[in-house]
Amino acid sequence: MKGSLQFKNSTGKYYPVIYDKDTNKHKWGKGHRSRREAERELRSLLRKYDSHSLSFGRQDTFKEVYKEFDATIIPERYQSEGQQRTIRGNFNKHILPVFGEIRVDRIQQKDIQRLMHNIKVDKVVTENGCKKNIQVPASPATKHKILQGLNAFFTTCIKWGLIAKEENPCEGIELQSASIQIPEVWSEEELAFFLSADIVRQSPYYLALLIIATTGLSRSEACGLRWKFWNETYFILDQAVDAYGNITDMKTSFRKRRAELMPFVIEKLKEHRKRQQLISQAIADALPWPEYVLTDDMNYPLKADAISKNFKKLCRRLNTAGANLPDIPLKNLRHTFASLMIYDDVNIRIVADALGHSRTSTTQNYYQGMAKKSLHRNEVLKIGEKLFSQKNRSSLENPLERVE
Repeated sequence: MKGSLQFKNSTGKYYPVIYDKDTNKHKWGKGHRSRREAERELRSLLRKYDSHSLSFGRQDTFKEVYKEFDATIIPERYQSEGQQRTIRGNFNKHILPVFGEIRVDRIQQKDIQRLMHNIKVDKVVTENGCKKNIQVPASPATKHKILQGLNAFFTTCIKWGLIAKEENPCEGIELQSASIQIPEVWSEEELAFFLSADIVRQSPYYLALLIIATTGLSRSEACGLRWKFWNETYFILDQAVDAYGNITDMKTSFRKRRAELMPFVIEKLKEHRKRQQLISQAIADALPWPEYVLTDDMNYPLKADAISKNFKKLCRRLNTAGANLPDIPLKNLRHTFASLMIYDDVNIRIVADALGHSRTSTTQNYYQGMAKKSLHRNEVLKIGEKLFSQKNRSSLENPLERVE
């Protein structure tokens, strides 16, 4: 192994270079204005080579490596098609246009930091009654997701020997902490009003909305419910169906859980099961007995996106009629269920189990604002009970009598 310094007039910098006579290849280091700094890096390169931690002689560009990463790593690392679409979208939209033609071993931490700082996303705004897309800085949560994908990519590059272990440029990137947003939820009265409204009860999506609102299931989990895992008072969750109709495994083992059912929901499930049986008898030659719980008028499984869209339509119709329900997405029915449990002082471990969270800290962090409101409310009620007790009420209501 030989090492030397090369000076380039075009850049005015010194470059450390090592030469491997066995492979007849060179490894160039970074350019330095100072000869002393270049010598220091040359010694570092030689030490890495001796310890076999130096990637040597590879010319792979980011775009070339990503093709292999996309074909082999993404399908294994991300089981959900939705997750795969998200990470591929992040690479294609934000990362490949910047790093596509650059060698993977030339990308530095400052390049990643600059990328994170400059990321922008589309936002729809309304001006003069017209909707248009504008570019706005990405949120901290979005940047964290993009950085996670990049880190997985460079970790793979290390395993494949394309960059040295000490040269992962994603390490040490400074990002703002993704703030935990307390989701907007409905009150108990608002949820009861929605579920009892005639247009909701007559909707083919009523049972789906009822199950999501009273169990805390996600829409994918609800779409994955199957009759063979129904035990009269609860369901066993073993799979989900994503927005594209694909069966997906649960994210963690904790998501495979029991979904306890309220008596009213059990009653509606039995009615729905009878209705499915009548449909199957009427079209026995066309379709077998349905495997899934949530089906339409032809016993075809409901799609997650269809449930979300019809939920929004039902909310708009009710608000047009004067209901004044807060505008929330379908997933916030799950948050509403969790908030009602927390307001009712249910143990946080039970809430976490119902939602499928592996750690109670996840539940506490996400719903900590609701928990604080609940504790505050309870303390106010306790003080109110003492202050306005039967013993004190007469003197509070008739202060003159107390003075006399």
